[in-house]
Amino acid sequence: MTDQVAVGEGDFAGPGPGAGAVAWDDPATRRAWWRQVGPGLLLIACCAAWWTWYSGIGIPLRERVVWLNVVFLLLTGIRVPFELLGELPNAYRVRRVLRTHPWHIAENPRHGVGNHPKAKDTRSAWFEVPDPAAPERRFPLILGSVPMWWHAGMRPTARPDRRARIARLWYSGIPGDQMVIAASRADEKAPHRLRHRYLRHGMMPENAAGPDVAAPDPSLDALSHPPTRRALRRRLSARFALLFTFWPALLAVQVAEVVADQDHDKIGVFVMALILEVTILPFHIYVVVATRRMARTLAAHPWRPVDCEVRTNGRQQRITVDGRSLTPSPFRVYVDSNAGRLWMAGDPTTRCVVSVPGGARPLGVAMSTKDNRPR
Repeated sequence: MTDQVAVGEGDFAGPGPGAGAVAWDDPATRRAWWRQVGPGLLLIACCAAWWTWYSGIGIPLRERVVWLNVVFLLLTGIRVPFELLGELPNAYRVRRVLRTHPWHIAENPRHGVGNHPKAKDTRSAWFEVPDPAAPERRFPLILGSVPMWWHAGMRPTARPDRRARIARLWYSGIPGDQMVIAASRADEKAPHRLRHRYLRHGMMPENAAGPDVAAPDPSLDALSHPPTRRALRRRLSARFALLFTFWPALLAVQVAEVVADQDHDKIGVFVMALILEVTILPFHIYVVVATRRMARTLAAHPWRPVDCEVRTNGRQQRITVDGRSLTPSPFRVYVDSNAGRLWMAGDPTTRCVVSVPGGARPLGVAMSTKDNRPR
């Protein structure tokens, strides 16, 4: 689904406050940065002070502040890691970009969530803004997954008041590499919700060049290709070794526990082993069967080079070959997202195998019934 807001030729407002100066020189930008970073720093300082004080008081006083301690325990376990691992690194990267590049502003830019032709992930959020070097030309800001505040204003079903919060888009940085985005209402002169984004991680390459490898021999089956044969042999050896060593050892532990533990005070060992056998063993057997089935496909078909386009659809990768959409199966494993060419063995209308050129990383794929159904 996309949500495109109509824009006119005059939607580019040019550089932001202090034209010609870097964004960090703008006092409103610095205030916005501190408003975003300050609460997190204050929370971390409060939690540190609380635990320093709590560790030095006596037991009677601890009992009187037990509920307050629960609050700080939740903040320390949930919110503080979020600040330390997410918000503070984002703030540091934002400041680094803003101290080097100026702001540019786009009024009512086209935006949406999903299905942008240049996005690797079909569910990525995106804006289309004027290129600072050539305002008559627009380029995409592929943001990937965005925080809920941004997503709530960009999705097609967003309320008008939420859409108004991103009526003016602020952006600074290097197009096609890393940028900082911020938003404000049309009548506001200061940015809000500053976020750093590595655009190169979310955009399709302009010219996806494959590695320079020799073409496969069409007269030989794919399993006869030495790198493919070695890869399948290693996979099967490792999976069979695990099947015939780990699971018998786990069963032996269960039997020993039943025989030796007369009082059943270690019944938890038996139960945990049983849970592993019921949940993971069938999946392990399925993996072995799937690998053997892949080997049969490779033994029956030759490798052939094909042009492709690789994207992600949420958590699932989608590989488009000859107009057909293929998805890796049976689990989420990926080919190189920058690949423009793959080797394929088998019939893409059923199950087939693809690999990066060279045949050293075979991967089972199947047609996506959702993406290939008639429209």
